[in-house]
Formats: sequence, C-alpha cells, structure tokens
Amino acid sequence: MAIAESEAREQIQRVLESELFRASELQRRLLRYLAEKSLSGEADQLKEYTIGVEGLGKPESYDPRHDSSVRLQASKLRQKILEYYLTQGQTDHVHIDFPRGRFKLVFTLREPSDSETSAGQLILKWRRLAIVFGAALAVAVCLCVYWGTSLVRLRHTTGPSAALWQPALEEFWAPFLNTSRPTVVCVGAPMFVKFSPYSLFLRDPGFNTWEEAVNSGLVNQLKQTFPGRSLEEWHVFTGLGEAGGAFLVGQLLATRNLKVNFTNSTVLTWNDIGANNVVFAGPPKFNLQTRDLPVAQDLVIGENIGDKSGAIQNLRPRPDEPDFFGEGTNDAQDSFGQTYALISRLPGLHGDGAILVLAGSATVGTLAAAKYVTSEVYVRELLERVRLPSGKVPPYFQAVISAKYKNWTPVELSCVVQRVLTSQQPR
Repeated sequence: MAIAESEAREQIQRVLESELFRASELQRRLLRYLAEKSLSGEADQLKEYTIGVEGLGKPESYDPRHDSSVRLQASKLRQKILEYYLTQGQTDHVHIDFPRGRFKLVFTLREPSDSETSAGQLILKWRRLAIVFGAALAVAVCLCVYWGTSLVRLRHTTGPSAALWQPALEEFWAPFLNTSRPTVVCVGAPMFVKFSPYSLFLRDPGFNTWEEAVNSGLVNQLKQTFPGRSLEEWHVFTGLGEAGGAFLVGQLLATRNLKVNFTNSTVLTWNDIGANNVVFAGPPKFNLQTRDLPVAQDLVIGENIGDKSGAIQNLRPRPDEPDFFGEGTNDAQDSFGQTYALISRLPGLHGDGAILVLAGSATVGTLAAAKYVTSEVYVRELLERVRLPSGKVPPYFQAVISAKYKNWTPVELSCVVQRVLTSQQPR
C-alpha cells in the first residue's frame, strides 16, 4: 500500500522520540540520514564510504576496508527498529523495514488486528524486555559455544606460563591445585524465549526458568501477540561477563597440569558437583545449582527483594556495613559505571573438594570477580583481609568486590567487605 511522504516522516520522528532511541545519538543520526536518502530516492546508490562520511561524520580518509563501523551501526539500527516494533511500536500504523544487504528503509502501512492491538498494549508494560538476535550475541557464542550434553575438556599446558603463578595465586587456588579431583568451570546460561521459525530471541531478566515465565503469563501473552509462531525455552547464550570470566579462569588453570572441564549450568548435574571441584561463573539466577548449596553464607545475591532485586545482600551486617550492595551507578547505556560482585569459596558436597562462585549483580560484575581472582595483586589483598590470626588462610570465605568499568571492561577493583565461613555452618 502506498504511503505519503508526510506519514513516513511522522513515523521517523515518532521512532526517534521513543525511549529506545532517545539515549543513542549515533543511531538517531544514522536513522535520520537513511530516512532522508530513502525518501528522496537516493538510498539505492548509497555506499559505505558515503554513509560513513556524510551520515556518521567520518573523515574523508575513512576506508571501509579497514573500518567496519558503518556495517556495525547499520546492524545495530536494524535490531533497534525490530525491537521498537516488538515493544513500543506494536500498534503503529506505519511500519519501517530495514532489509539486510541494503541501506534503504522501506515504509509500509499496516492494519493491526484486534488481538495484536490488545496484546500490544499489554506488552508496552514490559519495559525490561531485551530483544536480541543471534548476531548480536556472536561474541558470546564464540566464547560460549553451542552446548552439547557433556563436559568439554580444556586443553592444559605445562611450561613457562606455569612459572607465572605467584604466592598469593598459589594460596588462593590451593584447593583446586593440590588435589587429584578434576575441576569443572561452569558458565551460567540464562533463559531466552526463542521464536520459531525466525530465530528471534527474547530475554526478560525477570524470568530465568520456563516455569516462571509460564506462571507469570508471559508465554501465553506472547503467543497471543505473535500468533502462528512457536515458542520454546532456549539456553545456548550467555552474558559477555560470564563467558569472559570463564575464559579467564580456564586460561589460568590451563597453565597447570590439571584436569579441567568446561560446561554450562543447564547440563551440570549434582553428580558432577559431587565428583569435581567446581567454579561457577554467573549469579544464582543463571547457575540455579548455587541456590541449593548446603552451606550457610553471610553474603548472597538476592533475586526477589523488591526494588533491590539483583543486589548483594549482607545477611549479618556489622555496625559500619550496609544491608545491601546495589547495582551501583551507570550511564544511560550501561557502558561505564560502577557495580558489585560476590566471590565465594565454599566447601564441596559432603565437605569433599571446593566450590568457587564468581557472581556479579550485572554481567560485568562477574567478569570483574574473575579478573580479581586471577590477578596476583588483587588476590593478595583479599587473602590479607581474611587471613586468620594464626597466619593461615581459612578454607572458606566470601568477599564483596566494588568494580568500576568503562566500555564493559573492569578498570578498578577493590574489596569492600569480607567474611570468614566455617565448614560446620548449617544452611
């Protein structure tokens, strides 16, 4: 159906003023530029170089062969437009398509059905929904490959890199080094809802099991909103912090002659936990097994504590300590700020072996925790804070880490609270 230019321009302005685009000036700039070129009939002749210089303000020396930023920003814009129409733009009369392989926007008129309209009004309430494509998670997939049903063995080496282990690292990792028990590095795998047959994935941080999603009505509401599409539980992606954290731990342990395996939380069994030392990378909502470990802890990451959901809860605060360590601070797109992470070295099942949990209240927090326990400088700080009067390091302890980050990279870490645990503590 033909569409008037005035209607197309009104729709572009509506999208630009949406919450989704309000905090992303670069995406707003690119959308305006492509819209003008598309409406003027010039979009079919657009090249990467032209878009980079005219649309994104690149210098004339810009070379698309060595700088893929135009393709990257176009891919992000395509995802944002899709997300807009799956959330805030559910009932919009004008639809904007951004086909792959082209730089031209296509404007069409659509008449939403009654079921789409009512469901669309309902879905507007879900501000926390995160819609992503598999392409947007390519980095995570590379680090956290499509899981099979078995453990994956990490290649270990011995040689010059093993000599890099310094005293504090040796002391911290002693329960994993001085034993014949294998070690499993387990990455938390959050739950996505997969839309078939289009390979579209939806992530709502409020739900981490299919049962939770069904009981909340989410699955039924989505079926009404997107009739004809099948929905299923999907656990093949993970956060960059969890994947990066597992990589750091695996990289460190691979320098020793150890039996190190790698898996994800959806296939890790309690038999695996009982037979191995385990390093969990990710919070309890991703690693459900850590919710049920039979040991009392003074510090936990809460999941259903009102407006502090996801914060680290201090169950036995001392006079100078807060009850909670919240999400910290961040910019509009969370690319820099401050957050918290929890490090817990705990006994294995029945007191055999050891369990290490590296969990952040945000994904970058998990990465910060892993960075902390794989660094001689930071580990030395932690051991001095938990060391007993006898000079020995207790076998079980916890610590809250404050992490400042930029562009999702931890740049400054410090221990703010620590606790010594006893193996006799009941859960």
